[in-house]
Amino acid sequence: MNTGRFLRYYLLFLIPLVVLTSLTFWMIHNQTRDRVTSELKLESNILAGQVRDQLNLSFSEIHSDLKLLTEQYKLHQLDSLIKPRNVINELQRLWISVAEQRARYDQIRFLDDQGQETIRINYSNQKAAATPEQKLQSKRHRYYFIEAINTPSGDIWNSLLDLNIERKQIELPLKPTIRFSTRINRHDGQLDGVIIVNYLAKNLLDKFRSVTASYSGHAMLLNWQGYSLVSPNAANDWGFMFPDSPQSRITLEHEVAWQATLNNRQGQLLNQLGLYTYNQIDPSGRNQLASNCNSCLWLMLHVPKQLIEVKLWRELSKTIPLLLLSFFLFAIILGVALWHREKRQTHEQQIQDLNRKISYEHELFLSSPGIIAKLRNEIGWPIEFISSNIEELLDYDADHFASGKVTYSSMIDSRYLEKYTQETLEAENKGLNTFSHDPYLIVGRDKRTRWIQETAHVIRDKLGKLTGFYVHINDVTPLKEAEERLTQSRDYIQKVVDTIPDPTMVIDIESYELKLINQSALDLYNKGQTIDPEITCYRLSHKRSNPCKGQLDPCPIKQILEKRTAVSVVHKHYDHQGNIIHVDVRATPIFDDSGENIIQIIESHRDITETVEMEKQLQHIAETDRLTQIYNRMKFDEELKNQIAWASLTNNRFGLIMLDLDHFKKINDTYGHDMGDKVLINTVDLLNNRIRKSDVLARWGGEEFMIIAPLIDTKELRSLVESLRNAIQQYEHEEVGCITASFGASVVRPSDNIHSLLKRVDSALYESKQKGRNRSTVF
Repeated sequence: MNTGRFLRYYLLFLIPLVVLTSLTFWMIHNQTRDRVTSELKLESNILAGQVRDQLNLSFSEIHSDLKLLTEQYKLHQLDSLIKPRNVINELQRLWISVAEQRARYDQIRFLDDQGQETIRINYSNQKAAATPEQKLQSKRHRYYFIEAINTPSGDIWNSLLDLNIERKQIELPLKPTIRFSTRINRHDGQLDGVIIVNYLAKNLLDKFRSVTASYSGHAMLLNWQGYSLVSPNAANDWGFMFPDSPQSRITLEHEVAWQATLNNRQGQLLNQLGLYTYNQIDPSGRNQLASNCNSCLWLMLHVPKQLIEVKLWRELSKTIPLLLLSFFLFAIILGVALWHREKRQTHEQQIQDLNRKISYEHELFLSSPGIIAKLRNEIGWPIEFISSNIEELLDYDADHFASGKVTYSSMIDSRYLEKYTQETLEAENKGLNTFSHDPYLIVGRDKRTRWIQETAHVIRDKLGKLTGFYVHINDVTPLKEAEERLTQSRDYIQKVVDTIPDPTMVIDIESYELKLINQSALDLYNKGQTIDPEITCYRLSHKRSNPCKGQLDPCPIKQILEKRTAVSVVHKHYDHQGNIIHVDVRATPIFDDSGENIIQIIESHRDITETVEMEKQLQHIAETDRLTQIYNRMKFDEELKNQIAWASLTNNRFGLIMLDLDHFKKINDTYGHDMGDKVLINTVDLLNNRIRKSDVLARWGGEEFMIIAPLIDTKELRSLVESLRNAIQQYEHEEVGCITASFGASVVRPSDNIHSLLKRVDSALYESKQKGRNRSTVF
């Protein structure tokens, strides 16, 4: 074999393969980066919308409470210069009720037009109480009174979100507070005073942390100066309240992103530091310009560049091994194919040389005069006549046979005499006039043997009796020797094919029969035993009675006939024990001597079962929540997107259920996270046993779960949700006992998208929580 030519061809084909693999990786890298960025943008936009809606909803509730307090004040006719004590006492009682019901206001006060407190309700330890008249104070010089009285009637003013200060010191534990106020005018339009409520923002910030807990990046809530109120690094929060501590502002680290938030109320920005998603939130509800709103809050979601790269390479890690495996597999197959091509060309050249030699010898044999003899039909077949060229064959001259006593049987090798006799008797019994003997050996004077091909013509007398034979004798010794060399050559080719480690076979394109098969294929598919001559490829490897077809099981022969080039397909085969194996089938055409017609193909099978199983395992890990072994949020988002697309195409409806285990944080704090995990696992088992087989259950984050219920209407959805809620309520967990859950659900509408459907279900869940939890709401 020409090794140098093999290496040249291998490098010639390998370089384009390397270039193609590099281009493929570059394309996969860019597509994956775009997809990861788009997914992060979508996740950030959805989360920003959820947080914005959550905060705006909380502020709207405060606005509603201010309107309620204002109406109560006006109904008691206190908007006059004279304010009877009994009416004030009645109003105090009402405001105490509001403070205790809402449980979110530290103080509710009314300050008259001079800043003097007329009513002050203090709320502490779940109890509200009115401050005695003698302890009421003047607040005329406080900034919030000045700002409040200058606010137009009907508008709401709010202070910055900061920490409450008592006696010129920050109150401990920290008490985040926002003051909201509204102006009260008398009947004559003059200022009567202001109602001020001190909103305890701890629950608001806790909700912010809860909603953003599962976010891929960093979620921050900022004030108008860029100081963090809530951030991943709690040590930097409220830095503006502690002048002596090291100051950390977003403007120092993320100046470009911060400038963008001041110019727009909401948006997204992608730069060298990562992905930013921002929203302005105005607690007063006036939606002031970002640059003019000192009391506004800014939501900033930041996915660092490093995290984007990590997610990018995590995604690429699913495809890079397969790409590298494909490259090395192609490189190996290319090397093996070129190696066998060189070997085949060498063998073909050797066979052509041998055939030419045999052809030359055969032509010489045919062109030479044959030997003619006449035999009597007696014992031993005595020779009556034989041509003179017998001397060239046996070293006997013709005179040696002139006596007629030398028998032909004496020249036949004893190993073939019995068969020769049997063939003669069979021809005689059949009444044949001409017949041929199989090649046999005759022995010359020096004991040298020669292969003979003989044709006999029967001699009969007038009565039809067989009296003798005319025989034409040809020396076929060179031909037999050539056949023996050809047989050895075929054996050599079989040995070469048997050295190939992968199962390899040559298949006829018309009959699908195997013309050549190596030992590896026999070991894999037939227990190492030889096969029947007429067995087909599909019978051997697929254990079936008809050829492969279809997209899932493509036939290499059909593909090669269409493309007229080598092809590669993946098949599911069965070994000799009936086990399923996944095989990479590489098929190459074999052309006839003209180079135009495909007569056979050669297939090589590579077992890739472990690779296929590994891909399935990696897919399962990527889609499954590690604790509960149900779908995670990423897989759920994909399922929800598919369901909405399916609903829009088919006009079929489905329901979406969101549930949240009530007071789950208390379970973790009281019994520990291990017990909390058990509660989550038990709840998932309970839900799986209650939902339908067609429903999709996923963990949304923390103690929140999502259920997609296909083909369901509102009535059925409400029934399903209530049955799940009752099941959770009645189940008794070890040590923890019974727990409850709040549910929000809705049926998809024709105009819905992912955002609108999630927002509606989230609002339904929020309503369930606001009404006391352990209930369900279906919109």
